[in-house]
Amino acid sequence: MLSLQMLCKVWGVGMFSIVALTTSNILLTLRLMHGREDAGGGGGGCGAAGIIPESVPRAWTAALSSTNHSEYLAFLRSAAVNTNPEGVKPQQHQQEAAGGGSPPVVVVGGGFKVDLTLGRWDARRRYKTHDHVFTGPQYGRLTRLSPVCLATQTSVDRLFWLTQVARYWNAPMSVAVFTPDVEYAIARAYLTYLVTCFPFLGEKVSFHFTYPREHLPKDLPLVIDHLEHKCDQPLAVLKDLLKQRNSKMLSWRERMPYPQNVVRNVARKTCGTDWVFLADVDIVPIPGLSQGLAAFLTSKGATTCKKCAFVVPTYEVDERSPLPHNRSTLLHLASKGRARPFHQKVFVHNQHATNFSRWEAREQEHPSEGTVTISHPVTNFEFFYEPFYVAKDDAPPHDERFLGYGFTRNTQVYEMHVSGYTFHVLSPIFTLHWGMQLKRSRPAWREKQNNANRRLFEGFKKEVFARYGKDPLNMMAAKKPRKT
Repeated sequence: MLSLQMLCKVWGVGMFSIVALTTSNILLTLRLMHGREDAGGGGGGCGAAGIIPESVPRAWTAALSSTNHSEYLAFLRSAAVNTNPEGVKPQQHQQEAAGGGSPPVVVVGGGFKVDLTLGRWDARRRYKTHDHVFTGPQYGRLTRLSPVCLATQTSVDRLFWLTQVARYWNAPMSVAVFTPDVEYAIARAYLTYLVTCFPFLGEKVSFHFTYPREHLPKDLPLVIDHLEHKCDQPLAVLKDLLKQRNSKMLSWRERMPYPQNVVRNVARKTCGTDWVFLADVDIVPIPGLSQGLAAFLTSKGATTCKKCAFVVPTYEVDERSPLPHNRSTLLHLASKGRARPFHQKVFVHNQHATNFSRWEAREQEHPSEGTVTISHPVTNFEFFYEPFYVAKDDAPPHDERFLGYGFTRNTQVYEMHVSGYTFHVLSPIFTLHWGMQLKRSRPAWREKQNNANRRLFEGFKKEVFARYGKDPLNMMAAKKPRKT
């Protein structure tokens, strides 16, 4: 890990260097985000090659014009970072000055190291999880103060998205990372880099590691040389670390199904709040989303409904466009063909039941709407519906038999529907996916996983029927559902 001498060098640079570094840092993270490889990725999984942009779109610089960086710059100047693997106690800083501003924090990396004799197995003893291998210094305080936690999961080659996800989310984050074999060492090195260079992520996140029993974690003494000069290069740093995966590993890594539902459950169950906002790692919150949700979730409209799930609409945005921070700006982009409902072109059933037209109509009716409220209920629920939603964590878990692609998120949402949950679309908040998605041919490994999950669904739907005694979508009489 980092030596004391290097840490002193990192934080001993002059004011001008810090400001220049931070501006470059934010600039790159704004420009990093690129579309997914395929239609229904479903979250954090990937094949061997991963889904990493080959280049950085220049037009993301336009997003800077509408962003106030003063709070972040002040925070970074006051922060200190210690990634000592022995867990050196953080020094105490003076509390924030009168007049507001974020309190200084110290992020202690703790090495991100796990003891293989510890951890917990899933129900089938196929995957082991180590909870809270790193917990940010503000995570506990935020968990006590906030009613909602953002839960997400990812493989190592998507970790770079976290900087953008965390930028405007001001509540706790629970992140489950899939770390088989040498990807464990890569995760340790890269996450240390992230919490060092991006304290706005490290302060409020808790990371958890999950791996399969046939590919246990393999540690390597990975060091990011001259880290102090690379805080503006999150994509390049990750690409360099991923070179540790040799051809032999990549051959089995591509074929191995990503356990999406296992790690979704890990991220959910390690949140300490009553409500969980479950989203994929490349779904980006807008400014004020966590605060708006917190106010809504403590209101009578949320607390009186025992089986309500609150849908946060998601749009995909052309990477050439600036970051939309409010509904009117988003819909202006949509009118120019530079924003559209998530998955609209690749698989319309994925989000269709949200009824984006009705949500957009509220802009005409309530153009100055600021308080988060329910726009409308979901009245046309369908089997392949996969909204990003906020719900109490007593919602049905994700069935961990579904591995890889197909029938992972929608089966859990389907069981929620059968068990009596109702879905309600929130306004005026929304989330974003960077890049307009296009249909591409499915690789053979993905089609194989989808077919295997389709066969599993035949037994799953019978279990759901037996559990609840209801079949609102008439699935018991239906033929096998089509591809997701």
